[in-house]
Amino acid sequence: MANERWNSPFPHTIAFVLFKEHFTELNHVYWAHVPAASTIEKKALEALKSEDADPKRYFLIPDKDDRRIPKTYAQWKSFYREFSNYTRLNMLMLLSSCFETYLRTIVSLSLESKPGVIIKAPDAVDGWFLFRKNSDYGNYGSKDYQFLEEIGSVCQGDWNSRANAYIKHFGNMPLSATEISELDDLRQKRNLVGHYLGREKQKYEAPLFFEPSPVQRISHDKLIKYFNVVYEAVEKIDRHLHQNYIGSYDVMKFFYIHAVNQNTIDNAAGDQAKELQKLLGSLGFSPVGAEYYRNIITYTLIEDEDDTCRYNRKVCIATIRRRLKESNVSLQREGHPITFSKYHFQLFSTVFAFRGNSEYCKKYVRSGKTEFFYSAKAIDLIVSQIQADPTTVISNLQAQRNKCTKN
Repeated sequence: MANERWNSPFPHTIAFVLFKEHFTELNHVYWAHVPAASTIEKKALEALKSEDADPKRYFLIPDKDDRRIPKTYAQWKSFYREFSNYTRLNMLMLLSSCFETYLRTIVSLSLESKPGVIIKAPDAVDGWFLFRKNSDYGNYGSKDYQFLEEIGSVCQGDWNSRANAYIKHFGNMPLSATEISELDDLRQKRNLVGHYLGREKQKYEAPLFFEPSPVQRISHDKLIKYFNVVYEAVEKIDRHLHQNYIGSYDVMKFFYIHAVNQNTIDNAAGDQAKELQKLLGSLGFSPVGAEYYRNIITYTLIEDEDDTCRYNRKVCIATIRRRLKESNVSLQREGHPITFSKYHFQLFSTVFAFRGNSEYCKKYVRSGKTEFFYSAKAIDLIVSQIQADPTTVISNLQAQRNKCTKN
């Protein structure tokens, strides 16, 4: 059976989707400013005719604020260009915050999903079952949250130490040395803006006797370069951690919290599978096969990692059909090819007494409805029986069932 828990069909994590929304917002905001900035200088000068002209003749300013406007267009232009520089510096700070928010989220998801990375045994335990036993396990804001130190090692400090911590926990760093250097340059500039008014740290750390120092400059081209650096870094980190550590953990956590909040956690698995598809669609994820949603919901609802009966009848039938197709086996009856159906599954279940054997089947009751879940062992038995005798297996099982009924 395809392992949807670890092999997500989606190209990115939910954390990436949120990052991209914030990243796009910053892009739109900045590009709303860029043409306005270049246009207003030109139009104002055209109207005023001279750089020595009074800008109040052009701009719409309340009378009570007249005194706040520079005396000449040249002075106004100088201050306005400083404003544009401050705007770029603040965009840089917001861009850095956008990246750091993503990084904390993706690292926390990776550690929660495979907590064994802390002891260099990433596959030792599936973190999902720790979450199911105690939802505070995945609650970053809880006082009992277990991964703050590890998250801090990757998300705080200079980028050389961050890269070393990333490698320690996740095996290898998907970013190049150049990218790491550029991210550290971004980090340092962000700190100067956030803590020192965009000035040099040495002069503004605790000033007592000082003259105002010039603010650091950042050009439009340099800011755009940082936008590109951040986006490319996020794509590489997301791909690495998604494929190797998170799998579908983010999807399961997202849906489980939603279902608990909506009080639908005990709804039938089929209904929840449809709701999951709808929710992921609202985040921009393209639909994948129905088998994924059913399988991942089944996995989400499992409380015990040792519980092998994880698949409802629909999932079993879909899986059996897929495996028969992959092995080029055509199920037949009376010489005609047939599609494996609910009837055939029930036939196997009856003859092999699935519901009386905990290795094959387990009963759950949710919202007053009884559902039966089956194991991979049950699926393997059906597939192997059909592969061994695809032409007469159904007829033979019907004969066995009828014989048992008569007895």
